[in-house]
Amino acid sequence: MDMFGKIPLIEIPVHVTPDQKKWLEKMVEEGRIAVPPGGTLEKGSVISMFMRLLIHNAMEEQQRQAAIEAAEEDDDDDDDE
Repeated sequence: MDMFGKIPLIEIPVHVTPDQKKWLEKMVEEGRIAVPPGGTLEKGSVISMFMRLLIHNAMEEQQRQAAIEAAEEDDDDDDDE
């Protein structure tokens, strides 16, 4: 995942509940959401990076699960022969 601006980003509206927004802001203020080394970013930028990382991780997990399912299907096909 490119976090340093090599891939252009698009803007999408995101809706979170007030308590989720409060939690995100609290995590940024307490430094619990990592900022790149040597960097200081606006709260919104840190939250944006955090959300992109969550999406990236979910995409990787989905690919991993698809690979596992494909391997299991291959194993099942081999067993049928």
